[in-house]
Amino acid sequence: MDIERVSAFFHEACGLADDPSIDPEDHLAVIDAAFLSSDCDDFAWVLSKITGWPARTALWNIGPCQSGHHSVVEAPDGRLLDVTGWTDKSAIAKRAGREERLLTLHEFRHHPFNFSESADDEFLEALLGVFDVIDREPYRGSGFRILISAYREILPSYGDNDPHSPPDYGP
Repeated sequence: MDIERVSAFFHEACGLADDPSIDPEDHLAVIDAAFLSSDCDDFAWVLSKITGWPARTALWNIGPCQSGHHSVVEAPDGRLLDVTGWTDKSAIAKRAGREERLLTLHEFRHHPFNFSESADDEFLEALLGVFDVIDREPYRGSGFRILISAYREILPSYGDNDPHSPPDYGP
């Protein structure tokens, strides 16, 4: 997939067309908006599957009984990774408009619900396309390219060993 197709898919799928501040022709901004918002959980979950690193959820208070969050992956050296590439608690706090000291990192608390982990899933294929088109470290590196290829190779076709797929009782 090219960046225009990936951007167009998430512009529609994530409801970004309703936000006049997002220019649909600024493809990287559309991708960032999709995965620096509520769909960060899907991104972190897939990134965790690709890298084998644990997904984490950064949490902060936004009012009485309300919290905001951003999901990332934590590398073995403690660095954090999201759609922007390598990041840290300070950058996440700044984007959230919070002080870093008020942001805490926890075990992954949100799980994806927009796709099934199968080679035939349109959302998952578009999400994997994000890794193909964003020109940021570590995504553009050959080591990461190898990890993405390996992940794609192990994806079953829809219904193959998918516990969420109903059994086929047909003839």
